[in-house]
Amino acid sequence: MPPKTRFSSDRVLSSAFELVRVHGVEHLTARTLAEHLGCSTAPIFRSYPSMDALFEALMDKIIGFFLERLEQTHHDNPLVGAGIGWLRFAAEEPCLYEAVFLRMHPWSGKWWPIRELWVHRMGRVDDYMGLSESERNALVGRASIVMHGLGLEIWSGRLQRKDFEALVFDLAMPVVESALISGRFDDPHGRSLCGES
Repeated sequence: MPPKTRFSSDRVLSSAFELVRVHGVEHLTARTLAEHLGCSTAPIFRSYPSMDALFEALMDKIIGFFLERLEQTHHDNPLVGAGIGWLRFAAEEPCLYEAVFLRMHPWSGKWWPIRELWVHRMGRVDDYMGLSESERNALVGRASIVMHGLGLEIWSGRLQRKDFEALVFDLAMPVVESALISGRFDDPHGRSLCGES
């Protein structure tokens, strides 16, 4: 009798990631994942106590992948680089984009560390160096709303342009410039990194 195949939590998570990446998050169930792995559902629930726990781990993996994509785009202005990476992610990974940005889920707080990273990076750039952490955070929040709108248009196929840098400069950066000129740094998300509201 051949030995039983062992399914590590990493293998279960990687399979879930690939299923969602190709077929979309609505396709991921314990049964479809077991079929993909070639096993019963038992190894899934040995690795994760519930599908919610698996989905949370999957969200971490997708967000980490998204961050890697942002990191691959180098630009003197970290907001522009992040914007280009964001739009590229929407164009090249539509199922992952949908899973994270277009579905209701209880893990929206997982975005704050990514936002904090960009706020920190902005503090090393001349254009933003004189701003407080709270002001840089508000700029990231404002830019992210525009980037999400552009990402949605790209994801849906309504926006076919692939010149992501031009889209960022033409549509997102004017929002940032307007805040810099007006001195209005309220965060549309209603949260600042400094704990102010």
